Amino acid sequence: MNRALLIFLLLLTQTGVYSQSIDYRLNNIATIKGLSQSSVIAIHQDNLGQMWFGTRDGLNKYDGHNFTIFKNNPTDSLSISNNDILSIEEDKKGNIWVGTYNGLNRYNPVSNTFTRFFHENNKTSLSNNTVWCVKEIKNEIWVGTSYGLSIYNKDTNEYTTVYHADSDLASLSDNYVLSIMETKSGAIWVGTANGLNKLIDRKGGVYSFKHFKTSKNDAPLFVQGIREDANNNVWVGTKNSGLLKYDTTSEKIISFLINEKDDKANNDVRSIDIDNKGSLWVGTYSGIIIIDTNGVIKQTNEIFKLDKIKSVYTDRNGSVWIGAYYKGVSIWDISNINFTNLNQNSGKSSLSYDAIGAMASDKHNNLYFGTEGGGITILDNKTGKTSYLNTKNSKGLKSDNTKSLYLSDEELLWIGTFTEGISVYNINTKKFENDRVNEDLQKLLRQSGVYDIKKGAENILWIGTFGNGLIRYDSKKKTFQEIGIGNNSIGFLSNSRVRSILVDKNKAIWVGTQSGLNLIKPMDSDFKSYTMQNFFFNNEVLSGDDILSLYEDSQARVWVGIKGKGLFLYNGISFDRIDLNEGILETVSVHSILEDSKKNLWLGSNQGIIKYSFIKKTATVYDQTDGVISNEFSNNVCLKLGSNNLYFGGPEGVTYFNANNIRVNKYSPQVLLTDFKVKNESVIINGNSNILKKSITYTKEVTLSYDKANFSISFSIPNFINSANNQYSYRLVGLDNQWKTTTNTEANYTIQNAGNYVFEVKGANNDGVWNKKPTALKITVKPAPWRSGWAMALYVLLIGLGIYGLVGMMKSKTKLRYQLEMEHNESEKNKDINQAKLQFFTNISHEFRTPLTLITGPLQQILFNYNGSNAMYKKLLVIESSANHLLRLINRLMDFRKLENNQFSLESAEGNIVKFLQEIFLSFSEFAKDGDYTYSFNTSDEEILVYYDRYKLERVFYNLISNAFRYTPKGGVISVNVSKSEKSILIEISDTGVGIAEEHIDKIFDRFFEIPIHNKPQENYNKGTGIGLSIAKNIVKLHKGSIKVLNKKEQGVIFTVSLPLGKEHLSENEILKDFKISDDISQYESQLSIKEDVIEDDDINDLLFQEGKHTVLIVEDNKPLRSFIKNFLKKDYNVLEAENGKVAMKKAIKHVPDLIVSDVIMPEMVGTELCANIKENLKTSHIPVILLTSRTSLVYKFEGLESGADDYISKPFDLKEFKLRIKNLLESTQRLKHKFSNENNFTPSEITVSSLDEELLKKAFEIVENNISNEQFDIPFFCSELGISRTMLFTKIKAWTNYTPNGFIQEIRLKTAAQLLEQNKINISQIGYNVGFRSPKYFSKCFQKKYGVTPTQYIDRFTL
Repeated sequence: MNRALLIFLLLLTQTGVYSQSIDYRLNNIATIKGLSQSSVIAIHQDNLGQMWFGTRDGLNKYDGHNFTIFKNNPTDSLSISNNDILSIEEDKKGNIWVGTYNGLNRYNPVSNTFTRFFHENNKTSLSNNTVWCVKEIKNEIWVGTSYGLSIYNKDTNEYTTVYHADSDLASLSDNYVLSIMETKSGAIWVGTANGLNKLIDRKGGVYSFKHFKTSKNDAPLFVQGIREDANNNVWVGTKNSGLLKYDTTSEKIISFLINEKDDKANNDVRSIDIDNKGSLWVGTYSGIIIIDTNGVIKQTNEIFKLDKIKSVYTDRNGSVWIGAYYKGVSIWDISNINFTNLNQNSGKSSLSYDAIGAMASDKHNNLYFGTEGGGITILDNKTGKTSYLNTKNSKGLKSDNTKSLYLSDEELLWIGTFTEGISVYNINTKKFENDRVNEDLQKLLRQSGVYDIKKGAENILWIGTFGNGLIRYDSKKKTFQEIGIGNNSIGFLSNSRVRSILVDKNKAIWVGTQSGLNLIKPMDSDFKSYTMQNFFFNNEVLSGDDILSLYEDSQARVWVGIKGKGLFLYNGISFDRIDLNEGILETVSVHSILEDSKKNLWLGSNQGIIKYSFIKKTATVYDQTDGVISNEFSNNVCLKLGSNNLYFGGPEGVTYFNANNIRVNKYSPQVLLTDFKVKNESVIINGNSNILKKSITYTKEVTLSYDKANFSISFSIPNFINSANNQYSYRLVGLDNQWKTTTNTEANYTIQNAGNYVFEVKGANNDGVWNKKPTALKITVKPAPWRSGWAMALYVLLIGLGIYGLVGMMKSKTKLRYQLEMEHNESEKNKDINQAKLQFFTNISHEFRTPLTLITGPLQQILFNYNGSNAMYKKLLVIESSANHLLRLINRLMDFRKLENNQFSLESAEGNIVKFLQEIFLSFSEFAKDGDYTYSFNTSDEEILVYYDRYKLERVFYNLISNAFRYTPKGGVISVNVSKSEKSILIEISDTGVGIAEEHIDKIFDRFFEIPIHNKPQENYNKGTGIGLSIAKNIVKLHKGSIKVLNKKEQGVIFTVSLPLGKEHLSENEILKDFKISDDISQYESQLSIKEDVIEDDDINDLLFQEGKHTVLIVEDNKPLRSFIKNFLKKDYNVLEAENGKVAMKKAIKHVPDLIVSDVIMPEMVGTELCANIKENLKTSHIPVILLTSRTSLVYKFEGLESGADDYISKPFDLKEFKLRIKNLLESTQRLKHKFSNENNFTPSEITVSSLDEELLKKAFEIVENNISNEQFDIPFFCSELGISRTMLFTKIKAWTNYTPNGFIQEIRLKTAAQLLEQNKINISQIGYNVGFRSPKYFSKCFQKKYGVTPTQYIDRFTL
């Protein structure tokens, strides 16, 4: 065959390249998967099935799961000589020969060591250190180097070198040897940089070669690869002359130049190999070329997208490995062609959009893919090219989001869209005929997506909508009928969102919805009456399963795919679930169903494509590792062409395949043991442990000492096709005889009993084909020294001595028994006493709780609706606080019982403990002030975040500080000091009290232990119950902290509480998940029924006061909470804001609001101090104050009330109660003013809110009464006598009585007049003069205006 003819044939066959390109797809292994370097120069498979890869940076052994990398270690002479690998060969003994840029290496896999061979200054050494190729021929190792051919004799361990000689025409053509091959007949071929050589004779150490050249100018050949095919032809790859073939029949070399124009890229053939079918794989600079046995190119390098090929190798399974520069190693296998995929990157067959919503085909097998974003993709069956139908090129298509397709017999393509109803496309005329759809129907369909369209009887279409249920459409009459909508006597659909429709062979309609399956059977041809039956639907709760797919097979069986529940089969009455769990995950959603010619079902699922054999009851899963485009597929998006061509669509494109051509990988090699670890460390061969004498792969038995019986065994099956799907089954005979199946490659054991065991492991490849014989390793575990024979004898001796000693001990024990019994009885007696105390406290607590609850309940109701005087209101608050305090004490006793029974649990949350402690500290400031104590709070940090239980920890520090006051005489010093260390916080409570006697200090935290007060007891406090400090210690212990007490050198004690920082010491159950601080406004926003309850916009109107509204001053340092309260109140009140007590005091003096609402803990000035200043300032003393506090301590509330506060509200508060409290307090103030106006007899305390105001008002009354008859009594004189300014007089009188000063004076005069009139002792004129009126007539006029009657009429009321 001449070259021109060959080239013509080659060019002719290239037209078939694209149609067959799908037959060859590669899986790549790169550095990310463990390869040491991305340039793979040499490839080899050893006799165990493992793959070896030589790279530019290390030798790699790959077992299908892990890479083992060998590199040069300068300090280890048994390591490989160089990391730049050029060639790999295995000899008959299993040794691996590795050629590098610096030396030849022989790797012994048994000992895991390398033997190095270098060029030395003698004739029997390697000719050169750069080794390009290695080949075992008979009992010799032939080595091609950069300078000569070296032949290693295994028996003599010496090299014989063959060189080129210019004077000898039969010598080697060149010293640069790159390839060596032995044919099946025993002929030896050697490729050099200057020609192809065939050995023809070797006698007396002289080697004679025949040289071969091409007919083209007899140019020298740079030979890089040689292979022999099944017909004994020798294929030669060259650097500059392309591919050559030596025909053994004609004994001529034929050129297979890829390009006559001297395409250097394709002419540079680096490596060649022949696969199991005889096809030649040619690796060139520009890529891979495949030539079949007829010389036809089946594949070009354009498909593989690989270039700079350096190595090609066919393994024993028939897989072809391709090594390239910087692209790792790629593997091709026949099983790679099981599935073909289409997406937006599929060249001429590209889809317009990846997400597929529907499929259809015409009679010419052209395919129509409805996409969910790119309109319709049409795949021409003849050309393999796609065209697109979308809203950009077709006005008739209203939406590119396609959910369903139906091709009628008239070749009309009905297109159901997501939002634009149905479009009708004539595939013959290429025009849209949308007028075939009733306009009223279109309007209805635009309201919901069209998810399915199925053919019914003649001219009838069944349309499934996603919201409007099932529609029966007569395409000829253009009429439609809604089926099963609403609850009627005929029946109703379980849900109006229809996903799938099936018209079975009996003309029954199956409707799968988002909530249940419906079976509709017509009673007449017009479908005016029908029956409906629901499946997978609960009529009681009106809820059901999500039906994804429906299918009727060739046996008329109905199959249903359900979301999250798998596959079901209809048995004529109900549905049976099909078990698909074998080998796959339990939760399977079946999105689509098809049947092949062998009655197998193919399921598109959320885990790939599943093949289910109803006969064998087996399921096989094919996922992305098997070549499927995605593990997820769409509902009902599937198509069957012919009997076995199946198409499945999903969100990433289309997968199609021939069900009968799915190739199963039957290659299942023996499992290899790859590593042996003791206590999680790999055992070194011939190491100190003396466990392994050779590699674990070649080891049949190991012996372990008792302390080495904690071991693990790694294993792998050298199957490289989708190796992630390899499976293993193993057991340790003697410990557990049951096989354990897994995908893991390691088994772990801890053996406690000495004995003999056998570890067995089997493997299965990616298609579940198991190897027949397990790999076994015998394991012997030696007994511990203390369980040996001599140890047993020693034990007997020790037991005898022990018995002797025991007798002596028994005698001593008898003497001690009486003493122990006495101590035990004493202990039990104390225990009973303590238990009796505890029971008494518990019983008393139960008895007290009920009456206390009956007291606090009505009392809170009285307070809530109280309309009386402010003084009485304060007294009621004190009563309520006392009752609550008593109730808390009782609850504390109950908590103590819980502590004793270990029923107390921690409820901690992170917070600033410094602020928390400051609040408790302030609770006692009134006591400190009254007792003239030096009372201080010191901290190293203003904020220290700690996880703590606020309710319980409050009890601890309340108890400690109250004890400090109890045992410290008046005038003493009490301090609270807070400091922070790296891991904890320290809180010290120090006092200068009476201290604790040293003999009692160790018992201070014992329950029921009462501290005897030595020195001088403090008379203001009673003795305690003896449980406070016990509870405190237990609470601190709950926090994983500690509490200590120490007597000071001078006087007093220091209690130190240490709490850990962070939350590592707490369990999840001890941390509140959604804890919110009292200032968190979300607690208040959640109480609002509608958001409009709070006006959130701040504007200039907030600065303008509206007349007729009360003014409220909000004092709160938390800005979000302050803004929230302001916005909550500003609809009803004029609102002022202040961020702390100092600012508030200034604003109160400036604006004199009607009410102040203040937080307690604030910077600059705390709330109690603000309240005291307000009440002590003459200008503001009449203003009512409400204190907000997150504390619940009784002392705290007392302090607030004593400092003049009119009410307190605990945070977080109820918004309705908050607003009502403000309203009541303001109305109470108003009622007091009315009291002055409407009652003749009252006291100043009844209409004032502070003691300062009470004294001032009393003085004002005295001044007016003393000058009541003085006609010259006026305002300046009044101010002078009262000692205040005219403005202050007006402000105070107005605040107390709602009168001006003149009105106030006249009101007192008239009230005095009324009293005198009631006595009827002097005449009316005289009374008028006596109360300061100059004219009786004017007096009568004023009196009648106030009382509604004349003085005379008023007297008549009291005259009998």
